[in-house]
Amino acid sequence: MKRFLFSFLLFTACASAEVVEKQTTTTQQETTTTTKQETTTTTQQETTTSTILVNVNVDPSKFCEENPDHQQCEGYGSENNTGYGNMQDSGGMSVNDGPPLLQNLLIVNWGPYDSSSGISGDFEFRSELQLVFFDEFGRVHSAGTPGEYDNPTFEYKVPRDTLVYIPIDGIIDFFQFQPTTSYKQDDWELMIKPSRSSDWAVVIDHVVSLSCDRSSKEVCANPVTINGVEIYSGMEVSAGDLLGYVGNYEDGEGGSVFGRTEISIGKYIKNGNQRDFNNFCPTNYLDLTVKANLQSSITQIMASYESWLGDSSFYNESDMVAPGCWYSEIYESQGKTTPTK
Repeated sequence: MKRFLFSFLLFTACASAEVVEKQTTTTQQETTTTTKQETTTTTQQETTTSTILVNVNVDPSKFCEENPDHQQCEGYGSENNTGYGNMQDSGGMSVNDGPPLLQNLLIVNWGPYDSSSGISGDFEFRSELQLVFFDEFGRVHSAGTPGEYDNPTFEYKVPRDTLVYIPIDGIIDFFQFQPTTSYKQDDWELMIKPSRSSDWAVVIDHVVSLSCDRSSKEVCANPVTINGVEIYSGMEVSAGDLLGYVGNYEDGEGGSVFGRTEISIGKYIKNGNQRDFNNFCPTNYLDLTVKANLQSSITQIMASYESWLGDSSFYNESDMVAPGCWYSEIYESQGKTTPTK
């Protein structure tokens, strides 16, 4: 599983947009740790030179103050605000900045589980792929290395033609295309906020356009569209809007069978001269109309995987604070994670 360690925000520019050049070098080490302490380790080193701003430690408010004419900073008024979270509405009153409530968790088909096929909705458990098909919030990665961190997302590894849906009502804040370097990507990442002024954000990592042929191994960088309209910064979206297909993943079959996507929900926290990102357990931020059903779905997918694997302790659900979550929150600062029960 690839995961950026960030204080958070990814900026993007479309092919025809104004661009900013920046070189970043990232070393990624990954270990997936099970409750039996079985580990698989992969070391990846990435150097990316791009005409897209990809430094994940960039603060969007600072970026827009320094680049007020950038297309993704439209609507940001630095002369009246100290940051996105302190914006005012047109009447000069502070905007209420409550957390968004998730209407879905990106994919909508969770089951039921068919033990004869190993299929549960959009999930397919396949022994030849040797994957953790549902990677829960808080699973340790890169265990025992300087890059050790706690996964601050829900990550799904599912067939490449699995559909992804917008989880909240809000606006698209930033987005970017992520080219493959030393690991498989060639897909999009985007951030949705409940309002442009909010410090809260839902991040969707790894999606591809609905216009892409998912039976093909060719790179497809087609722009993501929603209801036939190419996405743009400031675009209003609604929960349930069809976004695209899951992104790409090196699945052991040349990336031709399975893909992956991730969802995280969190809030920017001012920390001195920087802004960190505090991730929260997704199942604790579900809308009441879907909460019971989705929590049950998460519980069911973990139990189904354990049954298929023959290991009832793989997820150790009894120690979780909520279905799919080892922790209630995971605070990220300068590439380090600090979990809190």
